[in-house]
Amino acid sequence: MVQNKIQPIQLFVLMVLFEIGSAVIVGLGIEAKQDAWIALILGMVGGGGLFSLYVYLYLQFPTLPLTNYLEKIVGKLIGRILAIVYICLFLYIAARVLRTFSELVVSIMLNDTPILAVEIIFMLVICFGCYLGFEVIARTALILFPWIMFFSFLFVFFIIISGLIKIENLFPVLEAGWQPVLQALFPTILSFPFGESIVFAVFFPYLNNQKAGIIAGYSAIIISGITLIISSVIIIGVLGVYRTSIATFPIMDAVDHINVGDVFQRLDPVALILLIIGGFFKILIFLIGAIEGFSSLVHKPNLTKFTIPIMATIVIVTSILISDNWVEHMMKGRKTIPYILYVPLFMVIPFLLVMIVVIKKKMMKKKNAHQRDEG
Repeated sequence: MVQNKIQPIQLFVLMVLFEIGSAVIVGLGIEAKQDAWIALILGMVGGGGLFSLYVYLYLQFPTLPLTNYLEKIVGKLIGRILAIVYICLFLYIAARVLRTFSELVVSIMLNDTPILAVEIIFMLVICFGCYLGFEVIARTALILFPWIMFFSFLFVFFIIISGLIKIENLFPVLEAGWQPVLQALFPTILSFPFGESIVFAVFFPYLNNQKAGIIAGYSAIIISGITLIISSVIIIGVLGVYRTSIATFPIMDAVDHINVGDVFQRLDPVALILLIIGGFFKILIFLIGAIEGFSSLVHKPNLTKFTIPIMATIVIVTSILISDNWVEHMMKGRKTIPYILYVPLFMVIPFLLVMIVVIKKKMMKKKNAHQRDEG
């Protein structure tokens, strides 16, 4: 496989866009009501802990992607099975994110357009990005990132000067105690979006500076966490807990209220473009993670150009079949999928892998010490 090389700043930008991605549009943490920001703070800290597991495994196998070092840890058979499971997981999450953003576009702009048509257009652009390669994707993200952040902060500024935020909507703090906060935190916020960063274990070997890349990864988790916290505070401050909880896309409802001197108003299309860019990178990273993970698993890098259309088709078909409507899609994402997929694959298995590596290292150290004593 031709080795891509990415800079730490490019990893940082990709991770921020990835983490914010679809999380910003679904009212993340609203189960904790006005304390959603507290759940997000805890989620950011917990996300850093999960990322530490992924980084530790990367440091033990710095030249191997996730799908290859699994064999080194648990053996060829179990390792390959786990690698296939993770590849399927990446495709499934790509399908979920594709469905989310297709629903967003159809709901906001293209009411009479079949959702399948929107998804096909999405995937054509994403497939083109896959053909260009991960290094080109990283450069593109670096170019777009400043503009995305500029317009995002501009929206925050407009909302503040419009006087839309009602501080009373954020009180009382911990009205029902810590239980709602912890229920919102685990497993939903901890796994989505922070646990999803495990897909970058496929791309860590591309880093041209290991130490700076790891720092960039932790920085990305902090910045994306802060961004989601600010987003949550603004949405609840503008809409209130009840309206946020029933809104299909709370952030779009909040943006719709912007009116600065009857000049800056109806900014929904601009907000939608920013959200779509974030969704584009999230789907793209999951898809190319599955593609490159599969190519490295079978040791046939030339298969990449053939697997792109196949896996893209799988993502489209899966996104249509996973749910009949938006409500079912969201309920599965919040109540079912985290327990069935995210907890074992983002948390339990990485933790067990780290424990196995630690135990193996200790056993090897004792064996070497014993051999030296005998010698």
